[in-house]
Amino acid sequence: MQKITVITAYDFNTARALEESGVDYILVGDSLAMVALGYADTKRVSLGEMLICTRAVHRGAPKTPIITDMPLQAVSKSINDSLKAAEQIIKAGANFVKIENAEKETLKLITKLVAQGIPVFGHIGYTPQRFDKPIVVKDQEKLLKDTQALEYAGVSGIFLEMIPSQISNLITQSISVPTIGIGVGAGTSGQVLVGDDLLGRYNLVNPKFLRRYANQYSESVSAFRNFIQDVRSGEFPADGESY
Repeated sequence: MQKITVITAYDFNTARALEESGVDYILVGDSLAMVALGYADTKRVSLGEMLICTRAVHRGAPKTPIITDMPLQAVSKSINDSLKAAEQIIKAGANFVKIENAEKETLKLITKLVAQGIPVFGHIGYTPQRFDKPIVVKDQEKLLKDTQALEYAGVSGIFLEMIPSQISNLITQSISVPTIGIGVGAGTSGQVLVGDDLLGRYNLVNPKFLRRYANQYSESVSAFRNFIQDVRSGEFPADGESY
C-alpha cells in the first residue's frame, strides 16, 4: 500500500504549492505558533489564528483534504465549547480536526465530535500542548492502551510523534486506522513534516527526525541583500521595470 504523505502549511501560497505537488493531506498545525507567529510554544496560539490560517490554506488548496489542529485554548474548555470550536474549524475549510492525547475528557470530546459528524485525527506520544519540551515517549503499555481507546472513540487516524520505532510498529499493526509518524521510524502508514522545516525556511530547530529538502531561509537573506544593494546602487529599478 502506498504511504500517506502529510505536510503542514499555514498560508495560501504554500498550500497552492502543496496541492500542485500532490501531497495527500495538508496539516494546519498549531506549530504555526512558533513557525509563523514567533510564539515560544504551541500553547499560545488562539482559535482565531488557527481559523485564519485554515481559511488561507483552503483557498490555496481547495481540492486537498485539510487537517487542522484544535488549539489548547479550544480543548481546555467545556465539551460544548470545544464542539463549537471544531464546527468553526470545519466551516473554515478543514476536513478533519486533530486533537492531542487520549485522556478521559479528550476521549469524551472525540466521541462527541464523531457522533456529530466531525472527523477527528488523534495524536499521541510527544504532544507539544502537554509537554514543556520535546521528549521521546517510551511507555509501550500506555501508548498501546491510548491507541486502542482512540480507535474505539472513532478517530480517522492517529499521529504518532517521537515514539521508538519498535513501539510505533506495534501500534500500526494493532489498529485498523492509519498512523502518521514523525520521529517514529518508517513502519507507520505515512509520514508528516512541518513544511517550513523541510524547506529550510524555519531553521531555529533541528530535530533528529527532520530532513531538509531546501535552504530557503539562507536563499531569502541572500535575495533580500541583493535587492538592498541594487536599490542603494541605483541599479533597481531599471527603465524596463518602470511605467
